[in-house]
Amino acid sequence: MKFGVQIENHLGITYNGVRKVALEAEKAGFDGLFVCDHLMGRNEETYRQPCLDPWVTLGALAQATKKITLGTLVSAVGFRYPTLLAKMGATLDLVSGGRLQLTIGAGWHEPEYKAYGIPFPAIAERMQQLREAVQIIRSVWTEDQATFDGKQFKIGGAWCYPRPVSSRIWVGGGGEKTLLRIVADLADGWNAVGLSVDEYARKLEILRMFCENAGRKLNTIERSYYGSCLVGSNENEFRESFNRYYGQYRKAEESTETFVERMRSTRPLVGTATEVAENMKGLQELGVSYLILYFPDKDGLGLLRRFADLVMPRFTAAS
Repeated sequence: MKFGVQIENHLGITYNGVRKVALEAEKAGFDGLFVCDHLMGRNEETYRQPCLDPWVTLGALAQATKKITLGTLVSAVGFRYPTLLAKMGATLDLVSGGRLQLTIGAGWHEPEYKAYGIPFPAIAERMQQLREAVQIIRSVWTEDQATFDGKQFKIGGAWCYPRPVSSRIWVGGGGEKTLLRIVADLADGWNAVGLSVDEYARKLEILRMFCENAGRKLNTIERSYYGSCLVGSNENEFRESFNRYYGQYRKAEESTETFVERMRSTRPLVGTATEVAENMKGLQELGVSYLILYFPDKDGLGLLRRFADLVMPRFTAAS
């Protein structure tokens, strides 16, 4: 099992904070550091907080770190033309010594598109953009004078040197009608977000069906899972941390106990260390080989270190 740390760039973390997380994650044995791709916060409280561009940030981290994989989770395809994204990824791969992991998605948060003057087409068109973007990026990374004539994008003789060490592309999202079909047809990896183990298993069967239709084996697709993570060594420690970081999100009509159980049932990486490890084993049995975690204390590092101490050894020792 591999482990990564996710930075939610729209939640006000500074570059010094990101750098601190990256260095601690590398020291603790995490395999990857990922940054999400947003342009601004989502409410009045976060509009004036830092929201760092992920690609510039990752370029800086390439010099600050030595071995941890660096990538986006996920880059919204509508923010950058696919050939430009391919060039950016290839450059990050070069300056990091071959440590790029590109993950792209269709994009979803309409207000930031409108605020930045970026077209936000209907979901069907965004899915077509995603499909064509995967094809274009791979062709630019593997061919001389790549050309493509699609419904959404057209290129005519694009060169990209130096090429990245690997041309592997992950696709993130859980759409069952179209996105998982794109994964089956084109992607090297699939990142699922915030699903229960049962929900993940159900979507996996849909992906399996699409793979069969595409003449491909499911196990050729690397499977990663992203979710919020909070563990405690025991129930008391878990409850104390949970109240601190999630208590504000309890619905007015919910009791505290109902809220805790709802979060535990829908977020498999929230609970005691033993409980979370069991959920992780369930995901591992379904073929998840990479867990990417968001720790709600951001650059506080306490929850990251606790997970590294209490949970990671149960999986890394056996691998």
